[in-house]
Amino acid sequence: QPHRTRNRSRPHFLKFTMLRSLIVIALLAVLAISTQAFVVAPVGQPALASTTSLDACRINAKQEKRKRNRENMRKFKKGGRKGTSKKKLMRKAASSAQRQVENEFIAKCFITVPPPNSEETA
Repeated sequence: QPHRTRNRSRPHFLKFTMLRSLIVIALLAVLAISTQAFVVAPVGQPALASTTSLDACRINAKQEKRKRNRENMRKFKKGGRKGTSKKKLMRKAASSAQRQVENEFIAKCFITVPPPNSEETA
């Protein structure tokens, strides 16, 4: 009878050792895969080479956008006044009216005064 029990337990023992070896192999595979994430990048090659090309693309896009904005500003800018405000225009009109009044007054002053070489000297 001990011989029979030995045969019965042996397949169970083989199943257990095979299962244990499969678990160990699976754990080693998981460890091997997970450790590649922590490997230091080689010195000659940058770790994230793709981000520089993306950044360059973004910089080019920004420069093109600035250029388009400048062109559109030139295309759609309001013409005419060129920096003169309503207040400035009103002051200019008032000063020209005042200048006209002063010019008329000065013209009247010189008309009423006789010229220097007139009948009094003769």
